[in-house]
Amino acid sequence: MSFYTALSGLNAAQTDISVTSNNIANVGTLGFHGSRPEFADIYTSNPNSRPSAQIGSGVEVARIGMDFSQGSLVATGNVLDLSLQGPGFFQVRTGPDAGADVAFTRAGAFNMNSDGFITNTAGHYLTGFPTAENGEAQSTVETGRLRIAPAYGTPTATTAVTMGLRMPLDDNGGMGGQAMVPLAVPFDADDASTYAYSAPVPVLDAEGKPVAAEAFFVMTKAPDPLDGSLAYEVQLRVDGQIATPPAPAATLSFDAGGVQTAGMGPMGFTLGATTLSLDLTGSSATKGDFGITSVAHDGQGRLDLSSVEVRENGTIWASYGAEKSVAIGKVAVANFTDLQGLRNIGSATYLASRESGEVRIGAPGTAGFGAVRSGSVEQANVDLTEELVSLIMAQRNYQASAKALETNGKLSETVMNIRT
Repeated sequence: MSFYTALSGLNAAQTDISVTSNNIANVGTLGFHGSRPEFADIYTSNPNSRPSAQIGSGVEVARIGMDFSQGSLVATGNVLDLSLQGPGFFQVRTGPDAGADVAFTRAGAFNMNSDGFITNTAGHYLTGFPTAENGEAQSTVETGRLRIAPAYGTPTATTAVTMGLRMPLDDNGGMGGQAMVPLAVPFDADDASTYAYSAPVPVLDAEGKPVAAEAFFVMTKAPDPLDGSLAYEVQLRVDGQIATPPAPAATLSFDAGGVQTAGMGPMGFTLGATTLSLDLTGSSATKGDFGITSVAHDGQGRLDLSSVEVRENGTIWASYGAEKSVAIGKVAVANFTDLQGLRNIGSATYLASRESGEVRIGAPGTAGFGAVRSGSVEQANVDLTEELVSLIMAQRNYQASAKALETNGKLSETVMNIRT
């Protein structure tokens, strides 16, 4: 029996060394919880034996206990790096499908993936409570994957453009690059000699994306000593196609003093099944360079994501453009009655089990749930100095059990020698 007693001591010391080595190896793992072996002595029960004379039969591993105390918080500067100040775990889904496991972790190195979902280094999806755009929680029971949309808003196509132009009288009498008045050849958008000036026009398509558009001004009346007025025919090209001008032709004109006399109302250009209105109100003819003095259009694109903020109550706010802020959800925090019953699946992540009890979910900062800290992560709760001391003690225990095993072997050898 003493042989097996010494062997159980060797196995226990080996387990102690293995657990300590695992703690040391994961000292840099975010959200890692250190563990320790908990041993129990073995006694054989015999109703005919005297309790005072019983000899133990060795040692066994009762369980590997986890240390769920909080690790140190380290600032990172990354807004989506989250940590919990207090009890609880982040709730995550292990995959994008509805059937993915619901898991729990304190490793809060989160980031946005290509689809905008908030994930950690293990590829798990952070979950939270749905909220209205103003941050009010819509539910404190149901949770879902948190996603930050890269853009916000409903796009609308441009249907009307208003532009103010400055036509330069001292630039070849307002002819610009045009060869002659009237033209000897038809207008050609790719031939700069067939128009005086051109200007880009802001146009968005139905998806809110910019479309290449340009207005061309073909001089039809040049100023002369008897009549100082001047006039231009307006042409419009959108996405490489020349739009059909309204009837009569779209005209921009000025009197001898440079005051605008035509083009002060919407001019509807037809392009396929759509119409784009161009209004040149506010234009003038004067000295100086050709330029656009004002421009506006009624199209609307989607606002791009500009910043993200995570508050202590777990609400995630996404800012779009310069003004619009939208709440996209509230981080959910989970806790359990028996933390030792959680099943470790690696990556500092756990699954609920029958021993752990039912999960309890709540908002960060409420009773029983830690507050969220943005821009920081939780380090492993492993004390390296303490682990090194434990490693030395386990090594000595191993050596002592090995010595006991060696002694048992020598005793057996002595008995065999007596018989021979």
